Amino acid sequence: MNIIVAGLGGQGVIYLTRLLAKAAIIDKHSLMVSESHGMSQRGGSVVSHLKVGGNKAPLIQRGTADLLISLDPDEAVRNLPFLRRGATVLVNSEDGLMQEVSEQITRLEIQVFSLPANRMAIELGSPAVANVIMLGLTTANPLFELNYESILVAIDIIGSNGKELNIKAFEAGFNSGKEKYLEYIYSPSKNSK
Repeated sequence: MNIIVAGLGGQGVIYLTRLLAKAAIIDKHSLMVSESHGMSQRGGSVVSHLKVGGNKAPLIQRGTADLLISLDPDEAVRNLPFLRRGATVLVNSEDGLMQEVSEQITRLEIQVFSLPANRMAIELGSPAVANVIMLGLTTANPLFELNYESILVAIDIIGSNGKELNIKAFEAGFNSGKEKYLEYIYSPSKNSK
């Protein structure tokens, strides 16, 4: 599974990547991880490439990613060229992706699932856990290859500060994700995600 994690500096892209990598190791998958940072300050683009079960070059080639997890809708759009036909985008957004990319998404049969993780994180008491909420959304996807329990163990190992809050955030994202995926599966049009 080729995964792109994207966002802006300060949103927790690296922490989210570390959790995914640790869970993959716990699940005994081979793993390659590469990170690229934009500006070295808050607000610059940050992108991670994870190849779970792959052992070739660490960077994911354009048109080959299975999954894009984006903590920012603009960063999701910026990284769309990495996705293969039929891939999935999970985006931290109230409204999904901008209308200007809907033709490309339809043409490539990309599924987009959005979750207002920023708002949910504030409701939980910390804007900093939006990334962990998005990890919950990711884990709820029936096609996602890492185990729920392995993600919890990764949070326990890596998240020494605020572990309880991270688990609450993960479970909030997971439960919201289960509802979204069920709605999608049973939707006659499969257009409302």
